[in-house]
Amino acid sequence: MSFAIYGMTKLSLDERGRFGVPTRYREELRVRSEGKVWMTKPPEPSETRLLIYPVPAWRDVESRLLQLDTNQKIVRYVQRRVMGSATEAELDGNGRVLVPQVLREYADLDKNLVLVGLGNRFELWADAIWQEAMSNGDEEYADMGDLGFRY
Repeated sequence: MSFAIYGMTKLSLDERGRFGVPTRYREELRVRSEGKVWMTKPPEPSETRLLIYPVPAWRDVESRLLQLDTNQKIVRYVQRRVMGSATEAELDGNGRVLVPQVLREYADLDKNLVLVGLGNRFELWADAIWQEAMSNGDEEYADMGDLGFRY
């Protein structure tokens, strides 16, 4: 059974490449996710962020990716990108998670981070890239009529 992940938190990356998981998620991650998460690149090459999944959600993603038809070039690409860059990380005694150097470089992570909860996963962004993405989205996605989203 998974749990819901929502909200945005500003965080800091320490000199060793770790960030502290917000307190409100730590116990659930320890109990329902064995104190571990999986982090990876997103399937879209234009997205400069990381995806972070609790173990149960990652198992679901992994299962769905493995069921896709590998005769399709796009499927092989997405599997290589998402599964090939996936790394398991464990919360330390202080609730911090180490982001591997290769993933820090990919997502241009610096000291100032934004952790965004999106239901079954987190996204980890460099704060400056998050701010830019959200301000660009205001104009780019002003018409959400095609989504059928009403609020």
